[in-house]
Amino acid sequence: MSYLLLLLATLATSLISGVLSMAGGMILMGVFSLFLSVPAAMVLHGIAQSFSNGSRVWLYRRHIKWTVLIPYGLGSLIVLLLFIWLTLVPDKALIFIVIGSFPFLAMALPTNINLDMQRTCIAFLSGIVVTLAQMLAGASGPVLDVFYVKSSLTRHEILGTKAITQTLGHMIKLSYYAYFFSLSITLPVWVYTGVIIAAIAGNAIGKTIVERIDDHQFKLIGRYLIMAIGLLYIAKGMMDLFS
Repeated sequence: MSYLLLLLATLATSLISGVLSMAGGMILMGVFSLFLSVPAAMVLHGIAQSFSNGSRVWLYRRHIKWTVLIPYGLGSLIVLLLFIWLTLVPDKALIFIVIGSFPFLAMALPTNINLDMQRTCIAFLSGIVVTLAQMLAGASGPVLDVFYVKSSLTRHEILGTKAITQTLGHMIKLSYYAYFFSLSITLPVWVYTGVIIAAIAGNAIGKTIVERIDDHQFKLIGRYLIMAIGLLYIAKGMMDLFS
């Protein structure tokens, strides 16, 4: 039954990400962390999000701002090398607290800071910060959102550009945890297949909803949803930490 819940969660969260380009990965990492060990959750989440974001890359390929990919990728590579050197595995309580804190940390940033993802130096910084969040907490959507708040991109451009950078980040996370901790990961093969299908299906459904909302609704709904989830995750992490 728990495996079925993982597939349903993947479908539902991929639908959310397909509509809002946020929150889905954050919710899914929380669900996976409830049922699986940290390495197993990281690997399965990496697979789900690689295909979820990868399918959005295809759906919005005409809207992607490709110039951000090289500096972002360089920042991501630095973080990967750091983790390989240290061979880190985060604690479950830390995962929930860190993920839950993301939306509020983003809100605390001064309004005069211009973190526009279209600037090369900012894309490089984003690669470091976002990939670090992915490796420590499994999800990084709220962190990545900070780099799009002041951009002039449309919802279609945000969906496509975030998807290409997120796909890269999740593939890095997947490779790291699968290589170093493969012996601690025991899941049936059909679970991986089901997660991939659910991730792609959720995004396909989400695209039809995107066309029914405008840019203002797109940003407003996501902002409040992700804050509510953040509070729940912080509470869960604190309970685990002191239990």
